[in-house]
Amino acid sequence: MKTGSRESGTGKAGYRKYFFGIRKKAVVSITVIFGIIFFLTYLGINKIVKDNTREFLTDQYSYLNDKVLGSFRNTYDELNSLTADFVTNDYVQKTLTNQTVTASDRDMMERTLSYYNKSFLDSYLVIDNKGNQYSQKGIRLDMEKFRKSAIYQSLGDEYSKTKILWTRDVIFGTNEMSFFAVRYIREMNSVHDAGVLILKLNERVMDAVRESAENEELAYFIVNSDKEICYKIIPDGMDESWHQELNERLWNPDETESKSLKNGIFSSSTDEKTMFTVITYAPGSVTNQVIREIQLVMGLIFGLMFVLTVAGVAFFTKRLTSPIEYLSSTMRDFDDSKLDERISLDTNTELDFIGHAYNKMIEKVKSLMNDVMKKEKELKDSEMQTMLYQIRPHFLYNTLDTIYMLARIQKEETIMKMTQSLSRFLRINLSNGRESIEVSQELEHVSSYLEIQKIRNTDLFEYEASAEPGTEKLFVTKMILQPIVENSIKHGFRDIYSGGMIWIRAYCEDGYLCFSVENNGTPVLPDALEKLNRMEQVSMDEMDMLIEKRQGGFGICNVVKRLRLKYNDQIRFYYVAKSAGTECVIKIRLEELEH
Repeated sequence: MKTGSRESGTGKAGYRKYFFGIRKKAVVSITVIFGIIFFLTYLGINKIVKDNTREFLTDQYSYLNDKVLGSFRNTYDELNSLTADFVTNDYVQKTLTNQTVTASDRDMMERTLSYYNKSFLDSYLVIDNKGNQYSQKGIRLDMEKFRKSAIYQSLGDEYSKTKILWTRDVIFGTNEMSFFAVRYIREMNSVHDAGVLILKLNERVMDAVRESAENEELAYFIVNSDKEICYKIIPDGMDESWHQELNERLWNPDETESKSLKNGIFSSSTDEKTMFTVITYAPGSVTNQVIREIQLVMGLIFGLMFVLTVAGVAFFTKRLTSPIEYLSSTMRDFDDSKLDERISLDTNTELDFIGHAYNKMIEKVKSLMNDVMKKEKELKDSEMQTMLYQIRPHFLYNTLDTIYMLARIQKEETIMKMTQSLSRFLRINLSNGRESIEVSQELEHVSSYLEIQKIRNTDLFEYEASAEPGTEKLFVTKMILQPIVENSIKHGFRDIYSGGMIWIRAYCEDGYLCFSVENNGTPVLPDALEKLNRMEQVSMDEMDMLIEKRQGGFGICNVVKRLRLKYNDQIRFYYVAKSAGTECVIKIRLEELEH
């Protein structure tokens, strides 16, 4: 009897261990029911998918392919218009007509070329009807070899048509496969030999094509008449099965319409002007997603599943209700007076882990509350210290004005100048508690500081401070230049006694408000340069460890921290070591500035 009881107990323990967890207990009951239902529904769903999905998607992707082809044609028309505008330019026509080309003509020709700068133009080369060559990179071609090249041969007998081709770059020396736009340029009012316009295009020429490729799950290819893939858009995660099917498509010239293949759907159309073909490929993984019709059937099925599931779930919910209610009650009644209370569950389900996690959370809450109380005390102490050391600005200004008047009476020019500079410096420094000031005020602030330093360091340096028109009224966080300038004097001029120069500039560039502080002193050391240029990338805590504060790094760290706190990641801060001196550059996105 005892042995039988022991074996029965062991079997029960094994049973509880095997069926541990709500998920297992529910899955055993639900799986049998779901298995029967899925088998019955599969027969109907499979027929719907096979009959409708391929036909629907084939028509849809054919339309998308035609849309991408239209964008490619528009790109060609834009290039054709650009080259036609160049050919009819007065300076170009003059170059074709004149018997000789002067230096002035060449200069005007190259200047004309620069006016046709586009984001998708990488390089250009013009060869006029006398063999003169014009380019922005000083390229000079062997004309005999050029006439044998694929680029020249592609023009054929065309009179004035722009040709687009995909070929290797033997013109501009990169030897890379690239898009080129080529066209004869002719004198319009008389018969002369033709020149040649060659434009090397970068990938931005296909921006319109990429934008028209709205469905990001599809792959798009542009193929030339030699069946070379010139441009492609491949979605992330697509498998490599498209290689084989694309090759089958390219080498079957009779296929000009959309076709459904075993691993996806291909749609293709050819532009008769350029003989480039646009191919759209929808992989099987995408086509199989369009089973929304199945969802209607599945909704009805899941309704039936729900009814059957309720019967299975009701079997074990009663056993779960008690511990769940206990957990809910404990959490609902929790307050800071119960930080030492803990819950204990033994249900042999995931609820035990929830109880354990709850206890750990209470421990953490208790610890965090202690930390908050400690920080609140520190904050109050800090506020008290701040109040003790506050200065009444009006008293300070009146005192400085009194010193200035006494110095004026005594005709002490140096004291007068230093007092005025200090007064301006402090007024902007305090600025009625404002965090941001105008660029002009920031430059006045740093100029006042430099005037004081010039008095302290006689003949050590001079300075220039300027602001590009339009930047003076922009608002920036204050006191960002003075620590940079202080560093320039302390470290840049440490090895000289006179002849130092500091240039401070404010200007706008590429959507940024920029500040440049440059000196002609000793260049910054490589190790220090590397640390300074990492400050905009590392965390606030790591920043303090990068630069030694006793060597002047505190002010620099303070500037970078305030910039990052104010403008987040919309700033740039870096140093540049030069052969004679060092430059510090601060850039702030114009959109981030206050107005």
